Amino acid sequence: MVEQEVDVTLTFEEETGYLGNSATLGCDYTISSGQDLPVTVTWKQGDGPRYAEEIFTCTGYTKDDKSCVNAQVTKIQYLNRIQIANSSPSLVFTKVEAEDNHNYWCQVSLEGSNLGEEQVDMKSVVLRVRGGNGNPKMHSVTIEANSVGVEGADIQLDCDCTGYHCDDVAWFKGPTNEQHTEYDMVYTRSAGSRPMPTQYVPYGDWKGRATLSGNNLVITGLKKSDAGRYWCEMRNAAMYGIGEIATDAKSTVVEILSENDRNVFTCEGKADGLYSDPYQCNMYYECVMNVKYHRPCPTGTVFAPGHPLYACEHPANVPAPCGTLKNN
Repeated sequence: MVEQEVDVTLTFEEETGYLGNSATLGCDYTISSGQDLPVTVTWKQGDGPRYAEEIFTCTGYTKDDKSCVNAQVTKIQYLNRIQIANSSPSLVFTKVEAEDNHNYWCQVSLEGSNLGEEQVDMKSVVLRVRGGNGNPKMHSVTIEANSVGVEGADIQLDCDCTGYHCDDVAWFKGPTNEQHTEYDMVYTRSAGSRPMPTQYVPYGDWKGRATLSGNNLVITGLKKSDAGRYWCEMRNAAMYGIGEIATDAKSTVVEILSENDRNVFTCEGKADGLYSDPYQCNMYYECVMNVKYHRPCPTGTVFAPGHPLYACEHPANVPAPCGTLKNN
């Protein structure tokens, strides 16, 4: 597990607001170490992590104090209308206006120096204004839980999209700067329109190592430097006027081990059958006459050890640590 990894959670991915009334965009976070460390909460508005603009910042926030050491509205149209909630870093609109129908991003980052990509996360919620420009959220992205890869091996990061306009996908890594505004592009797919075909573009060092399987990112020949936070963004830039609500993104953290750091799976001495991969829930091993096969699960599923019919199942039907099924 990555130390002090930040994970942002939302109450809902879409909230309804009514003109002249108040509205709350629910947001919270966890730190993997369990410590109540000071964080900066930044609320942004816009089209995806790479383009969203800061509208509110709160520094020195802790779960114990539930308050900001410093709070500032940074976009004039929201002056005297937004603030942090009393019990969480949720964003409160004291008076909703017609133009508030946007995609809002809750970003939480640890404070301090020498922090990595894993110490900042963000997720989006659409405010749908009734009586205003109230378009619904077009789609929602779900992404595989955090993964552990092995140096020199391959890895697949699963990403799924439900809803409408899941046309274009962009995979990127980061953020890479102290302001948490810049990212390294990894791979993009842009849906074409006649006479232009769909375009598949790898970037930089990822050329020759990164490909797509559906919306999933496959990286071959893993390097130690590949460790970090990866984002899957689904969007449709052609949705003129409502582009923000046709965009969603989620992130997953990848840890890279050397061969010396992990126990290498072997089929020697094992009966023919299926075995879990302790480092990737969406992968499993098959042993056939002492020969090892490393196989992926279908998108959105995880390995289900002991299942009588299927190798993989929906996480809701699989117990922890890979699923959410609770044993009675």
